[in-house]
Amino acid sequence: MLAARGRAKFIMRAGLDSKKRLSLTRVLTELKSMVGDDLDKLVFRVEINEIGQVLLTPEVSIPAHELWLYKNREASDSVHRGLKEAEEGKFVSKGSFAQFADAEIE
Repeated sequence: MLAARGRAKFIMRAGLDSKKRLSLTRVLTELKSMVGDDLDKLVFRVEINEIGQVLLTPEVSIPAHELWLYKNREASDSVHRGLKEAEEGKFVSKGSFAQFADAEIE
């Protein structure tokens, strides 16, 4: 399933090192500007087509216990609205909840 969306940007030409590895350091620097600082959390889907072109697609894993949020559009939209409102300062402070930090949960 080799599919690319968007326009490709030439980054570099690279050869293999003595251990047959390909360094993608410059690619990762470019990718960092798109996905942020969490490069260590990325995994790559690697595909090759019938004419030898290789496509690396960065992916992130979603913990199973958080998957419900991605499947529930209404809940996801609500979370995004709340984050946007908080960023805009549209919230009411309820003070510290530190007094409940050691409370037993039923």
